[in-house]
Amino acid sequence: MTTLALSRRLPWLTPGLLAWIAFLAVLLAIGGVAAAEVLLKGLEVTNLTDAVPWGLWITIDLSAIALGAGAFTLSAVVYLFGLKRFQSVVRLAVFIGFIGYTTALLTLVMDIGRPDRFWHPWVYWNVHSVLWEITWCITIYLLILIVEFAPIIVDLRFFERWPRLRSLGHRIHVAAPALALAGLLISLLHQSSLGATYGILRSRPIWFKPSMPIMFVISAIAVGPAVAMATTFVVEWITGKRKIEHDLLRTLARFSGLGLLLYAYIKIWDLAAVSYYGRTPASDTALFILRGQTPYNFGFWVGEMILGIAVPVILFLVPRFNRSPFYLSVGGGLAMLGIVFNRWNVTVSGLVVPLAYSPGTLFQPTPQPYIPNLTEWGVVIGVVGYALAMLTLGIRFLPLFPKPAPE
Repeated sequence: MTTLALSRRLPWLTPGLLAWIAFLAVLLAIGGVAAAEVLLKGLEVTNLTDAVPWGLWITIDLSAIALGAGAFTLSAVVYLFGLKRFQSVVRLAVFIGFIGYTTALLTLVMDIGRPDRFWHPWVYWNVHSVLWEITWCITIYLLILIVEFAPIIVDLRFFERWPRLRSLGHRIHVAAPALALAGLLISLLHQSSLGATYGILRSRPIWFKPSMPIMFVISAIAVGPAVAMATTFVVEWITGKRKIEHDLLRTLARFSGLGLLLYAYIKIWDLAAVSYYGRTPASDTALFILRGQTPYNFGFWVGEMILGIAVPVILFLVPRFNRSPFYLSVGGGLAMLGIVFNRWNVTVSGLVVPLAYSPGTLFQPTPQPYIPNLTEWGVVIGVVGYALAMLTLGIRFLPLFPKPAPE
């Protein structure tokens, strides 16, 4: 069938959309080749080592989970706090949350080394492990997202032939407040536990601090709604149709701006505690190594503080900028970039610095540099392609915007 004949049968399949589908196909193909190499040959094809076992993939995993946090934030706002005006954006936020969590799981399948044993945490309980608790929380929360999204799925025309199934899906909506409460509790638990995974390790001077869980939670709560807001504006720009009231989206931007201010306040005090008030020889040595052998300073001050916090706060809170969908979209994109910078700095920087004490080691280990290789980048490209493909399919076929805003 020629392109012209195909466009006549499917008028929505424009040349621009065909080019986008081809681009996504390339991303998925690259990811498939890289994933096959990892699954066939193991983690030895990566630049991960015993000294730096977590790298680019864990960064993407943690970033995807944080960027999907708009689901539990907005669900709580609507169903627990009764702010029904945000109802129109909840479906998109839940769908983005689903994409974020499945993206994280895809990345973990590559990272764990033995993906055939992914089921072990559910069968062999290690109640003393924070990672075991995180695995259970993420599993439960993903199931909650699927249940929350069921009423949206059954609204598809495909389910018109099964009215009972559609009716069952709509009945689930009655349990939305309970699901929102459960999702809020589980998500807050595992978001904080992700930070606690780092914060409890005394032998890592950059990680060991009680503020880690707090910063992980607040950063996710602040940036999650901004992701939904920016995504909505991009969809409007592509389709040429207004999906949600812009006043509501500006309210989300202001919420994210205030959340980022709180996050910045805690980060500054955390920095002061580590490098000044509560400084130790171990933390001084660690910071010296990071500044000399890694772009830690650039990642922290430029990536996290300026691009990830300061600029989005200005764009979200200053009236001159937050009236413009363009500036709000840029602010959302930069806030997402800041999350990625933060998760990279937390994960990799804490591992580059050698352990102050390692059982069975007779000498002080040297700093271990880490640069992701092409295979690792290939997997990430494929995972990003999956996320974009899921978002594209959802926007095209799912009723994510049930009530279009008036012009």
